[in-house]
Amino acid sequence: MLEKYDILLVIDEVICGFGRLGEWFGSQHYDLKPDLMPIAKGLSSGYLPIGGVLVGDRIAETLVQEGGEFYHGFTYSGHPVCAAVALKTLEIMQRENIVERVRDDLGPYLAKRWATLADHPLVGEARSLGLMGALELVADKATGERFDSSLAVGSMCRDTCFDTGLVMRSVGDTMIISPPLVITHDEIDALVSLARAALDETARQLAASFHLTSLTSESCS
Repeated sequence: MLEKYDILLVIDEVICGFGRLGEWFGSQHYDLKPDLMPIAKGLSSGYLPIGGVLVGDRIAETLVQEGGEFYHGFTYSGHPVCAAVALKTLEIMQRENIVERVRDDLGPYLAKRWATLADHPLVGEARSLGLMGALELVADKATGERFDSSLAVGSMCRDTCFDTGLVMRSVGDTMIISPPLVITHDEIDALVSLARAALDETARQLAASFHLTSLTSESCS
């Protein structure tokens, strides 16, 4: 459809790029062919700030053939230290087969373990791809009904995660993880255990604060 109407496709690879989904770029997993692709922290493993935009052939050819000189720049374009770290990061990722390990081992293992959280009373869906995972927090598992936004359940769960030693982001009532690409099986097990503990504590807080029926894992066992 995009090709039919000559519409450019921009795919943001700031998060999904450089192995997160088990391919070098998320667009490869979905067999998409972007014209422009912003990239950033994955290029240096987050050790130093770096960013850029990859430009597809038809954009580049148009700029060269019809655009004349293209004046542009980024504030820290070509910073030698950041560029050196990015090159070393890519070298290590290739040498240690990190992307392939995410695709063939760590991603599938996380998917298996993360899916066990779907039985929790607060969880309407537990999903993952590569080394990204999400939990949808719901008031009713049977219907998928969401909590009233005024309860800020996602923020409550996020704060509880911090207290248990887990970094899990909340986007509304969707909880999101993106663990290191070098995480181990044991660390994935620990991550899932901490996530369940945080869900249990969130459920207890909801029950205490809003007089709801207990929603902890224990209440279902």
